[in-house]
Parts: sequence; C-alpha cells; structure tokens
Amino acid sequence: MRTRQGYRLPQQTIARIQGLLAETDMTIGEIAERLGHSKAVVSSINRKFEIRNYTGRSYWRVSENWTLEERAS
Repeated sequence: MRTRQGYRLPQQTIARIQGLLAETDMTIGEIAERLGHSKAVVSSINRKFEIRNYTGRSYWRVSENWTLEERAS
C-alpha cells in the first residue's frame, strides 16, 4: 500500500469508514485493508469522531453519543 502524507480524504471515504466502524464488527485493520488505507487513517477517524470506545485491547463498543447523522460533519 502506498501512503500519501497530508492527503485530504474525500467526505465519501470518511463517511464509509465511519459507517464500517459503527455498523460492523470488522477490526480497524480489516477496514483499512478493505478500503486501501492505513490503520492509522481509520484509527484517526475513529478518534476524531469518537465512534468506537475501546474498553480493552480487543474489546470495543460503539459510543452512545454516536449517531449516523454525525457522519463526515
């Protein structure tokens, strides 16, 4: 995978990552591989929008504050 530092992701890509984080049981690595981005990109979006709360190394849950209307806002 070739990364492009400083590249701004299209809103559609951000919304797709948000949806996969909120609506699937896929790991961050699986989402990154599926969409052709690094795990760091997916993790950054997760942190920014506070979608998944990790309660341990392997366990997470979707944040109670997360709603689909917040996508890419």
